[in-house]
Amino acid sequence: MKEIAHRMFKEVIVAIVIVFILIFIASLFVSFYFKTTILKGFEITLFRIITIGGGGTLGNIVYVALIFIILGVVYVIFDRFVTLMSETNIVGGFLMASKLSSIKNHYIICGAGRVGTHVADKLKEFKEKLLIIEIDSKIVKDVRGEGHLVVEGNCLDEDILNKVGIKKAKGLIACTGKDDSNVFLVLKAKALNPKMKVATRVNSIDAKDEFKKAGADVIVAPEISGGHELAEKITGKRK
Repeated sequence: MKEIAHRMFKEVIVAIVIVFILIFIASLFVSFYFKTTILKGFEITLFRIITIGGGGTLGNIVYVALIFIILGVVYVIFDRFVTLMSETNIVGGFLMASKLSSIKNHYIICGAGRVGTHVADKLKEFKEKLLIIEIDSKIVKDVRGEGHLVVEGNCLDEDILNKVGIKKAKGLIACTGKDDSNVFLVLKAKALNPKMKVATRVNSIDAKDEFKKAGADVIVAPEISGGHELAEKITGKRK
């Protein structure tokens, strides 16, 4: 993003310099023609540009041509500015920062996979405030398209967790597909906000004890519980 901004900034500066060079050349010509100082020539040039001409037929042609060149350069500057805004998403970044600074009593969902998005949909149905942290830019785009507030980044990064207001959050749900990542996330979340409720997805039933030691308040194994539910429903038995 910085490279794009730097390149476009240079292009805009070049365009502005071209405008000033053209005006300076015109001022030199005017000062020579009227046998006056360059400063006076500059004043006359600006006046003629603003009033579009006023210096005879030839003068009008020169000034009108100069005006069109300046307008062309201004258009280029405006076009590069719009491109810069869209490619770097400056406006979107500003709005995101504004939302993140004001959000509190919310739930943080780490991971926007199938489990994470289902959790988000249910929390939204419950009218709860939430945001999602996801590292995959394609998934981020898709989930944002569904209307969720998503921050792109690594949920194991403490800076990202602070950015999404973990110290003001009501709860955190660890939904990554790796148990070791979820354990580490539970530990970090509890360290940053001990009062916050932390729920986690567990992929291996053998890892449950690790999550309990890490301080998880809620431990759910979606695949295991889903399998048990299927067996119970088809047999009508329950243990």
